[in-house]
Amino acid sequence: MKKICFMHRASIGDMLLVTPIYRAVKESFPSVETVLVTSKTGYEMLYGNPYIDVLISYEKGDNFFPVIKKIWRADAAIIFDFAYRNALAAFLALIPKRIGGGKDFINIRIPEISEFSPSYSHARLLKPLGIEVKNLDLVRPVVTPEEKVHVREIYSEITGEDKKLIILAPYSLSYIKDWPTEKYREIIRRFNETGKYSVAVLGGKNQKKMVEESFPGGHNLAGRLNLRESAEIISLAALHISGCTSMLHFCASTDTPSLAIYGSTDSDYWAPKKNCTVINHKFPCSPCYNIPGKIPCEGIPKCLDDISVDEVFDMAKKILENR
Repeated sequence: MKKICFMHRASIGDMLLVTPIYRAVKESFPSVETVLVTSKTGYEMLYGNPYIDVLISYEKGDNFFPVIKKIWRADAAIIFDFAYRNALAAFLALIPKRIGGGKDFINIRIPEISEFSPSYSHARLLKPLGIEVKNLDLVRPVVTPEEKVHVREIYSEITGEDKKLIILAPYSLSYIKDWPTEKYREIIRRFNETGKYSVAVLGGKNQKKMVEESFPGGHNLAGRLNLRESAEIISLAALHISGCTSMLHFCASTDTPSLAIYGSTDSDYWAPKKNCTVINHKFPCSPCYNIPGKIPCEGIPKCLDDISVDEVFDMAKKILENR
């Protein structure tokens, strides 16, 4: 094979979970050209990835034909998401093997399975190419030298000379997956009281004001770091705490331990398998997020609200002491 095309325009966390696949392809076929068609967000996160030769940013409404030209007659297309346009592009580019879990324009269909991790499910898409994925460790986003300097400056600004860094990522794609704000706020207060830790809160540009108002005791990093830099500062932290968020998976690509607060999503499926401690109070109705036939609670889910500040803080201290 001379060229393999990947198509993936999903959420940030989902796109990070696919990175072991890019590595497996390059390790199996070092001379093959790998091309990834992704979103602008995916482009930002995966820029510099050593296992992707050509990175293409494509959003709905962009000109379709330059994408087709760049993937023209590739030997195979691995289509990770169910986006209609991704599969259509592979079809129009006359790619003979179009592998994916969807239906439209896919000629080698591999159905999704929910018994194992998402990375394992994605790895099955390489079987038609004779590739077995043995290493499912996530590939950490690559920072430029300038970005590394930027992160180190912020780290020094936050921690001074003697404090360790705790990272919180309180916001996911849906409030249904988020531990209550007031409980995160109490976690910040307790860590600040120890005098040994500085707590920083990650978020996007549109969450800057929200973080400032909701977590006055924490350092507001919302909008100050791009995705690659977010992974870098997590790698410098003593502990990362969040619910089912993309930043939790970023943490799994580093050596920093994470404390994951789960409830409405399935921790057995979604929680990182590396260096991650899960707190999950399973109710008869959980998990419920994006599960057909299940209606989530109105407001804060009971399974998340049932998790106390004491439980999270005590577990966080235990992880830090063991580290």
